[in-house]
Amino acid sequence: MPKAIAICTPVTDYLINLDHIPQPNSFARLNAQSWQFGGNAATAIVTAARQGLDCGIIAPVGDDDMGRAQEVDFARHGVDTRYLFKRKDTATPFVIAMSDQETGGRSFLSAGSPIQRVQPEELDLDYLRTAKYLLLDSNTEATRLAADTLLAQGGEVMFDASSYSQSQEEMLPHTSIYIASEFYLKTRYPGLPALEACREMLRRGPHTVLFTLGAQGCVGLSKQGDEIRLPAFPVERVVDTTGCGDTFHGAYIVALDRGLSPLDCARWASASSAIKCTAIGGRAGQPTAREVERFLQTGEMDLAFLPERLQYYQRVHYTLEDARLAEAQIRAALNKS
Repeated sequence: MPKAIAICTPVTDYLINLDHIPQPNSFARLNAQSWQFGGNAATAIVTAARQGLDCGIIAPVGDDDMGRAQEVDFARHGVDTRYLFKRKDTATPFVIAMSDQETGGRSFLSAGSPIQRVQPEELDLDYLRTAKYLLLDSNTEATRLAADTLLAQGGEVMFDASSYSQSQEEMLPHTSIYIASEFYLKTRYPGLPALEACREMLRRGPHTVLFTLGAQGCVGLSKQGDEIRLPAFPVERVVDTTGCGDTFHGAYIVALDRGLSPLDCARWASASSAIKCTAIGGRAGQPTAREVERFLQTGEMDLAFLPERLQYYQRVHYTLEDARLAEAQIRAALNKS
């Protein structure tokens, strides 16, 4: 049974990487394009699974090709999909993600229709109670119920606040680890030092609060007095930062499961995000635990895994053949381990 579970709404990403964002009636060079998959907690749970943690997902997708593609990709990474709900006559949310080399920035165009989120009556609480970690990115009746259920038995609940809203802030009492973005910090606490914001947020529930600050690294604080101030790892060539924050969340859980301190958890998560940003999209550049370990020990990135993964994501995978191949790869990996 899974040790970590995500409750979220996955999306399908069509990613393009340009040399610059063109002005109207002008031209830009397309460096790379890729079909991958996203969603904050969805990508985080894939990170954790790729780094060796037993993982599951509770999430809705459409009963369309993109929904089947989501299922294949989660299975390929070893994520349990028994509670991946296929919404009848519904399209899986779809996003066009643009990144450019000139600014290193990202832009997102949502092309998908709304999809009904996981409902409280769809939660299998016995399944949920088998987990030690819960990853969330939204405030709903179902996520609050799941969070309180896991906290009541001493589990860890991590919340991903990618941007500020009152709804996201209301999840503070329902989490043990709250990781927010620099956009959250600047919107909710303009002008306030990150550590001061952490202190204020710690009073409302979590035992650890962190802010991920992009190229500036991360800052955090725990109720045990652990102070986190880490610069971002230098990366020789950043291709795309899409999914870096999500990767940080999933990798933090892996490090926590290894018994590391909050500071070392953040260091492991930062190293994972640094490797991820060497490839387009949120899934292709996901490192294994061994690759993270090597980077932390030597400062060298082993990117030998990238060509195969980039080639895989040149198209959307959703056929029965794809599913059988994914299952065979998972069985082979389990037998090898």
